[in-house]
Amino acid sequence: MPILYGLPTRVAREAAAAGKVRLFGCVVPTEPDQWTCERSHTWRADDDQVLIAVIDAALKRD
Repeated sequence: MPILYGLPTRVAREAAAAGKVRLFGCVVPTEPDQWTCERSHTWRADDDQVLIAVIDAALKRD
């Protein structure tokens, strides 16, 4: 699932509660990971468009 950094909005908190995104707080590392699994492994991927599409769908943005 995608990782969201920063102060979460109400919509982001709801998406996290539904298991669609994971909130990682306000401190963003120099090279932040973008994805996490249910076992809390994290990683970066090269395709930002996929990440953006998944986040938009989780937050119900068009």
